[in-house]
Amino acid sequence: MACLLCSSLYAQTLRPLQLNETIPVVQYTYAFNDMVGAALLPDNSGRLTILDFWATWCSSCIKAFPKMETLQDEFKDRLQVVLVNTRNSGDDTIKVNRFFKKWQERTGKPLRLRSVVNDSIFGALFPHNLIPHYVWINSTGKVIATTSAEQVTAASIRAVLDGVEVAFPMKRDQDRDRPLFTNTDLPVGQMLRYSILLKGRFDGLGSGNRLHRTGNLLHGHAITNTPLVEMYKTIFREMFREFTNNKLMLDVKDPSLLIAPPPSEQRDKWNRVNMYSLDVIVPVNQSDSLYPYMLHELNRYSEYYGQMEKRKLTCMALVSTDKNNKLKTKGGKTESRLFSEDNPYLKNAEIRYLISRLNNCPAITLPVLNETGYTGNVDIDFLDGFTDIKKIRKRLQQFGLDLQEAERTIEVFVIKDK
Repeated sequence: MACLLCSSLYAQTLRPLQLNETIPVVQYTYAFNDMVGAALLPDNSGRLTILDFWATWCSSCIKAFPKMETLQDEFKDRLQVVLVNTRNSGDDTIKVNRFFKKWQERTGKPLRLRSVVNDSIFGALFPHNLIPHYVWINSTGKVIATTSAEQVTAASIRAVLDGVEVAFPMKRDQDRDRPLFTNTDLPVGQMLRYSILLKGRFDGLGSGNRLHRTGNLLHGHAITNTPLVEMYKTIFREMFREFTNNKLMLDVKDPSLLIAPPPSEQRDKWNRVNMYSLDVIVPVNQSDSLYPYMLHELNRYSEYYGQMEKRKLTCMALVSTDKNNKLKTKGGKTESRLFSEDNPYLKNAEIRYLISRLNNCPAITLPVLNETGYTGNVDIDFLDGFTDIKKIRKRLQQFGLDLQEAERTIEVFVIKDK
């Protein structure tokens, strides 16, 4: 795909456009296959235009490209999809052209969509924080929607082209450096406490975590567009350092409301209803109450309740089978590299590091307890890694250890229906 030039604007003052405003006349230069062309927007062609803002590092953007090509082919001259890579994306023309070349090598054909690189105009007219970001412009140049990829479907496009009013869930990007859904009017310096809990995916927020700090002191945490179970896990890892995923129990009637299905159209629908966003900020002098307060907010306002309970469960007990202490360290610098993919090992370190690794191993689903009675530092390595339980046990046995199933009463984190 050829090198692109930036878009330009005919004698207009740039300002962000709102919904239902009409875009000023923009002339932009684009590439299509190996040709460079120029076009106007709006172009009085009667087409629906979708601006697809993307970057070479955005996997979600790239994942949607085949769908966008299919939609362009389906609607032909009634639709134009324009890929827009802005100057502030972190890309440049060389990176973008290298991406398109690799795309063609991998798929055997060029990406068949108009593409604008090094853009400064569309990005200024439609500012956003998160990509992918889709701007819908109707045939008269009116901005009718800003959405995520989920809303870009054949049914939605057909409805717009047929003049049917579509109630799009609008993507409204939020500044996650601030308390969620607040603006500069909020006197942050006077704020004693802040919390908000939302149910359902909100377009305009990423999925993940954002920490609020004053200096080096953590006193706020936002978790956004995340399944409730994962939110509980995040909080409990901070409150209980020994908590691991295999110490979680769901004591609920319908686990499907908490466990997200595999990626699919059903997953998109599930996310829309069952994702949560939580933001909690406490006073700096009460920073140690942050995670207990986050747990309190979930338990109070969600449809579930989570707490530590003692339960009798089947566990894996790590026991010693050898009195010769093959584990005994030879000394040297303490090193814990058990989570390394390449030659994981433990050197001159406490056995609790091994217990932690076994409890965070996908091959072992039951809680692992330390019943070795060993108190000294150890040396141990796992040349075959931690992907196969049989190989793990074989290596443990070579060091005079073994994993044995046993019934034990232990503390686990239980999530219940209210």
